[in-house]
Amino acid sequence: MTGLDPGYLTVYIFSLASVAAIIFSTFLHARRSSVSLSPRRLLGLTKDEARRLAAGDAVFLMHLSIALGVGLTIANSILDPTIDNVPFLKTAILIVSVPLFAGLAAAFAWRVQRFVQSKRVEAELKTGKSFTSASTYLQVVLMLAIALTASELILLWLPSLALVGGVLGIIRNGLVAIYYSRPSVNLIGHFDKPLASIKTPFSLVDVISGKTDPSQIRVGVGKVSEFEPSQKLSYDSCVEIGACEAACPATAAGRPLSPRVLVRKLSLLSEGAGASDDPFSTVGEEELWSCTSCGACVASCPVSVKHLDIIYDLRRELVAKGKIDREKSAMLENLAQSHNPYGLKNATRGEWALGLGVDTVSSNPRAEYVYWVGCVSSFDQRAQKVAAAMAKILKHAGVSFAIMANEENCTGDPARRLGEEGRYQELAYDNIGRLNAYGVKKIIAACPHCFNALKNEYPGFGGSFEVVYHTQLISDLISQGKIRIPKDKVQKISVTLHDACYAARYNNVFDEPRKVLDASVAEVREMGRKKEKTFCCGAGGSNYWFKVPQQRSMAAIRTEEAARTEAKEIATECPFCLSMFDDSTKATNTEMGVRDVAEIVAECI
Repeated sequence: MTGLDPGYLTVYIFSLASVAAIIFSTFLHARRSSVSLSPRRLLGLTKDEARRLAAGDAVFLMHLSIALGVGLTIANSILDPTIDNVPFLKTAILIVSVPLFAGLAAAFAWRVQRFVQSKRVEAELKTGKSFTSASTYLQVVLMLAIALTASELILLWLPSLALVGGVLGIIRNGLVAIYYSRPSVNLIGHFDKPLASIKTPFSLVDVISGKTDPSQIRVGVGKVSEFEPSQKLSYDSCVEIGACEAACPATAAGRPLSPRVLVRKLSLLSEGAGASDDPFSTVGEEELWSCTSCGACVASCPVSVKHLDIIYDLRRELVAKGKIDREKSAMLENLAQSHNPYGLKNATRGEWALGLGVDTVSSNPRAEYVYWVGCVSSFDQRAQKVAAAMAKILKHAGVSFAIMANEENCTGDPARRLGEEGRYQELAYDNIGRLNAYGVKKIIAACPHCFNALKNEYPGFGGSFEVVYHTQLISDLISQGKIRIPKDKVQKISVTLHDACYAARYNNVFDEPRKVLDASVAEVREMGRKKEKTFCCGAGGSNYWFKVPQQRSMAAIRTEEAARTEAKEIATECPFCLSMFDDSTKATNTEMGVRDVAEIVAECI
């Protein structure tokens, strides 16, 4: 826009007004949601965005292009009256517009692809015409915003059409103010919430001691109005980007779940005047049980929607109302009676170690570490080999350690992910009491679910321990020279590593197992989805203990991905993953071995 003619002034004034509308809308949503827009929060968000940029997340890069494209065109419209007087600035804006346009073009293409896929998913899930229409509308708005921004960038190069660019900018800013201020606030408010965090609705100790009235406790959510403001902000912030759906293993496996559809259904339900306040009028039970809690949806969402928080609270409501089948009930009963989900005698928990010269913490209370074996490696015959391998490695490296044996209970993770908070806390407090009684300070965990519970959840119940994952410790022992693998002991095979969700995505453990494998095998071949982008084996979210309807198993999908690397073996770092891939390689006739990283190292020493 150039000159001072009435047309120019009108467009310029409306441009400023549209920018003001974005700012006002953002501050309004922040105030309603009690989200701070302080410089500290914005700086923290900037650092987090830079981290994701460095990680090369393709979806993030596309949406960063959208955000920067919007920002660049807004800056250009504000500076327009004086920008001709600063040739360097104008040239810089034009140069920057080129890569942003490329990013916007890629984002638009991806949006079209996701739109087509989303309609397929909605047809499979039978979401109904009203949902499909609402979904289509919001996705078209997003594509329109991208197209308008890309058009503005092009028009920056055509001064004669600057007025047209100004009008397009006003329309686009209106869309941003109406549809994207709330997601921006949600991102600012929730970007740094750890994936491993999970709400604790009550303290069992306070209930038992009488400090808390049990009748006042609300464990799950039975009404849409009972969702916390942060949860409502979260599901209302979904703008149908679809990154969660693209990353979700449950959707890929043909289960009755799409994280996008789930949160949008709740948002539409809460928006409906006079609509039902019952979330289960629109969310199905099998939909909730289909989630493996792998966190791919949360980690992939550019606007930080917290799908898992919502799923956990709805699961808790189902459990509280007794709406669980025999498999789920049996698992919870086993945890209550035998302190393990198998229902086996806990007295036999340490039998895998007989004859291996492994101390128990009762016989060696001064051991530096407690090796937390976990239920699967204690009772499953195949996984017991992992426990034996870990014992061999620790003894070889001279690490002072002991096991809890029959004094170890399940951490409670299966109960908590299922939605039974009381049972989880019973087990947690019991375990913490035993560990504290022995003065335990350091724990080694070879199960990522145990690792996550001990490291991230137990501190909230009085368990302050230094918890290290087994691949982290093995990596350290190798780098310290306490484990030496001679060249002639390096296994002449190629392996592909499957990152466990609760290790890699929840706790950022992905470099260490690769360092261990680099030292112990001839070649590591990576799958397409790796590290924090890993694909779930299907056992998480307590899914290992019950069946969910699906078109194909997640483990089979992942096995095919592993086979495409042409590696000889799948290296795992989780006993659940080990079991799932043992089964899937046999079921699919895939000629690949499956071993835990610890087993591979143990054979080298």
